[in-house]
Order: sequence, then C-alpha cells, then structure tokens
Amino acid sequence: MIVGVHPLAGFDKLLHYRVPEPLRATTRVGSLVRVPILRRQRLGIVGEFGAPTGFPLEKLKSVTQVVFPFPALPPDLLQLAKWMSVYYAAGLDAVIETMLPMAVRGGAAPKYEKLLAVVGKISAEEEAALARRAPQQARLYAYLRQQFKPAGKSLVLARLGLAAAVSAALVKRGLVREESRRVAREGYADDWFHGEVVPAIPPQLNVEQAAAVAAVKASLDKGAFATHLLHGVTGSGKTEVYLRAMEAALAASGSVIYLVPEVALTPQTVARLRGRLQTIAPNHRVVVWHSHLGEGERLDGWLALATGEARVVVGARSAVFAPLRDLRLIVVDEEHEPAYKQDETPRYHGRDVAVYRARLNRAVCLLGSATPSLESVANVRAGKYRLETLTRRVDDKQLPAIDIVDMRIEVLRTRGPTAISRVLADKMHDRFARKEQIILFLNRRGYSTSMQCVACGHVEKCEHCSIAMTYHRSDETLRCHLCGAQRPAPLVCPQCRSPRIRWHGLGTQKVEEAVRRVLPRARVERMDSDTMTKKNRFRQVLTDFRVGRVDVLVGTQMIGKGLDFPNVTLVGLIDADLSMHIPDF
Repeated sequence: MIVGVHPLAGFDKLLHYRVPEPLRATTRVGSLVRVPILRRQRLGIVGEFGAPTGFPLEKLKSVTQVVFPFPALPPDLLQLAKWMSVYYAAGLDAVIETMLPMAVRGGAAPKYEKLLAVVGKISAEEEAALARRAPQQARLYAYLRQQFKPAGKSLVLARLGLAAAVSAALVKRGLVREESRRVAREGYADDWFHGEVVPAIPPQLNVEQAAAVAAVKASLDKGAFATHLLHGVTGSGKTEVYLRAMEAALAASGSVIYLVPEVALTPQTVARLRGRLQTIAPNHRVVVWHSHLGEGERLDGWLALATGEARVVVGARSAVFAPLRDLRLIVVDEEHEPAYKQDETPRYHGRDVAVYRARLNRAVCLLGSATPSLESVANVRAGKYRLETLTRRVDDKQLPAIDIVDMRIEVLRTRGPTAISRVLADKMHDRFARKEQIILFLNRRGYSTSMQCVACGHVEKCEHCSIAMTYHRSDETLRCHLCGAQRPAPLVCPQCRSPRIRWHGLGTQKVEEAVRRVLPRARVERMDSDTMTKKNRFRQVLTDFRVGRVDVLVGTQMIGKGLDFPNVTLVGLIDADLSMHIPDF
C-alpha cells in the first residue's frame, strides 16, 4: 500500500510513502500520520492512495505511525482545505495546520486518573496480622474497603498521608486493584458556567419566527444544500429560531456547528444550548471551541467531535473546522461581523467558509443578523440565499431611543476634549441612582491613540510598522497594536527634548478613568484584550455584570456582539464615528 501525504513541514508538496502491514488497517484518507523527512519525523495528512508516477518505488520510505485510529480530517474537511488553498491563495500545508488544533499537532495526550479499589475482602485475623506487619498498608486497606466505588489514588494517599509505595505493596499482595480512567476536560464545566440562567422549556413562537423555522426545517428535510439569511431586528428572537433548527438537525441524527463572532459571546451561547439540550436531547454534549481554552480542553473537545461522542460545537471562527460527522446545520450568528475574518495566513472569512462547507456536506447554512452584510444581501437578490425576516421584537417591545450628541459643541462648552458628553453623564447618574446598569463601547484599547510633541510635531511611531503607537497609562508604555512592539513612554520629546509631549485621542483606559470621575461610587470594569489576558477572566467579568456586582462595563468589540443583559438600560457609543472610518476591503 502506497499513500500520498501532505506534510506539515513548511512546504506545499505531496510526498509518497509505503504503509507497513501493521498500519494498513487504520490508514485512511485524512489520517494523521508521522513520516520521515530528511532526518526528522514530521506530521502529515494522508491525501490519496496510489503510487507516484516517474519515481522508483523501491526508494520510497515508510510511514512511521498513524497517530489516531480515525481520520483527523474527514473527507469534507480535506476538500475544504483544497478549496481554501486555491480561493485564498494559501499553501495547503498552512490551511491544514489551521484546521488542526495546536494540541493535536503538538502531540498532547489525554489525561488519565489512577483509581484504587479493593479486590476481595480478607478475614479479621488476616487484617489484624497485616496491621501488625504493615500498619500503613492496613490503614489504606481499611479505608478502601469502606468506599462504594474506586477512589482516586492521589486523593486517597494525600488524605491519609501515605506514600505511593504503600498502595504498590497492596497491589502486589493482590488485595487492591489499580486501574486508569480517562478524565474528560470539558470547557465551561465549572463554577463560572452558572452565571446565565436560561429556561429549558421552549417559548411560544410568533408568526414570523414560526415561518422562519418552517422554512429552515423544510430545507433540512430535503437533505440538500441551502443557505438562509435570517434578517431580524434586535431582540426579535433569532436565537430561538437557531435553537429550533438545531433541534430538527439533531433529531435527524445530524451534527451542528454554531459560530459566534467573539469569544465573549461563547459562555452565553453555551449556557443557552446546554439548558435547552438537557430538555430536547439530554444525551448530547456541547463542545466549546476557541483560542482561550487550554490545550487539554481543546484536545478532549476535538477527540469528542472526531469520534462522534459529541455532535454540537459552539465557538469562534475556527470552530468551522470541527471534525464533525454527518454535518447537517451550520449557524453563523451576527454574520456581518468583521471578527469572522482571519487576519493571518490563511486569510479566510469564517462565514464564507461555513457556506462552502455546508455545500460540501449538502447541509443547511443559517446566517443571522440585524444588519446583514452587503455580500449576503447581494446573494439574496441574486437568488443564491433565501431570506427570512423578523420585523417585530419579542412581545412587541419598542426599539431603544437613540440620541446623537455633537461632540464639537461639547468641546466648545468644556473648552477642551472630553470623553463623556454632558448628556451621557446626566443619563449615567440617572441610571446609577435607579440601580440599573450601563455599557460604554469604544473599539480602541489603550489610553490615547498617539503621543505627539506640541513643539516640533514629532509623533511616536513603531519602527517596524510606521504607524502611531498607542499610549497605555496602566504601565506607562507605548504599544504597537499591529505587531505588538512596545517601549517605555518618553517624558520628553525624543526629537527636540521638549517636555511638551502630549497624548491625543481616546482609548478604553481613558474612558474608564472618565467614568470613575463621573460616578465615583460606581463599580466599573474594563473589558478589552489588555485586561482579559488570564484564562476565564472574561467569563468572570460577564458573570459579575450579569448578577449585578458591576454597575458600568467599559469595553471594545468584545462587549458589542449580541450579549444580553436584562438590567442594562443605557448604552453609550464613545466616538461613534470611529467604526465608520475603519477600512474593510
């Protein structure tokens, strides 16, 4: 048997290898294998079966190892990788590396726990003799005999203050059995998961929701590729349409991918899905998939999906590459969001990749948005997508009132630049007095967007990127938000040595500082990539905000992507013109 392998070795070329007899049973197209390249062992994906042309077969080397007994890339993902390589002008090896989590490529292993259990009971005389000869072994035996099920070895030894040699001696005597059990590291299966309370019983659908659900179900029943654009105003119940569509796909023994634009949206979405699935499909696990998870959690989640143990995955754009079997539905929430675009090679768009993967699987792709992208609207008009509309909010609630404040007038009134207008400050005082919550959004982290000398006009720029560096007051540094370079903020102008070097522009740090001046007694939290560096920190902040331990939440796009907080009655968009002037194409 000869296979063609796509090596993950930094070059895009198909190499052929012989498959030894013991490995042939587990070698398939899409299998992750280890092969020799020069003097090193490299990972690769089996792309085809068959001998090469124009190469002597006796010189072929052999596959060293088949890493998993199942394909790491199912056939649809392998086809998707080849399409992405051509469409996005990227190397096939780079695309495959993007599809495989680092935990899989890095050789991370499942976690196992050792357990101890009594094999058989001994008489009282034998136990007394054991206590005289080996009192420590007798203590451990007596403790294990009282347990109803096997106990964790490390926990038991720590509780009794015994060494591992004690349990080893009992195992050698044949009195105790030591066994291993795999420990599943499941994302969001911890205390922070309980911040979102979701009713498990489905609510009654209105007429428009029922029509949208019926249309999606009809496409699922046909078993053919279809893309539906769900255009619904904010608060119209799009999530309930997603859940009903997922219920239909799971009932047909299919799998589901649910994409969200931001990691911060994942806890809320996972809580809703798990709450609902406990009622409609109690045996289904929801796997969480994004970059903030630990390697062990990502590996165990990937294994659960690849083996068919789990059939629902929720995550950011990389979740579109989850190795699901029998994929029937892909949901792309907030499909217009630019966060679905990957800004590193391969530079793919998660929404477009989701549509093409649904096409490969003859599945349904459901795109949802209150403000659909121009591309999706054009596809609807061209007849490629089907449009479902939700024009009314749930319970006929009114859309929020919007006030536009001309900051030029505020600058004249305060005789200088200000982050928070007087109108916004007054409304913040009013909401705080009524114990209601406030969200302030500014899609720019840091304290000031640039540092400029008033005397000579010098602007501190990144020496690598030639763009203005952002001033961060928390640690008095200048940082480039493009390449990550940083250096201490100067006290005087490096060009003319003048002390008249000033900060210009707004960032979330400056807004947080202004909020503390306006509401000194309020509990304020800032949520951006600078403060969310610790694992699960964003979940902690969102949970605290949901239960009322935070009054004002200041943040970047992490908090502007569909989060639902019932007690929030005021949202302020600081420097609203900023997002309008960010280039897209």
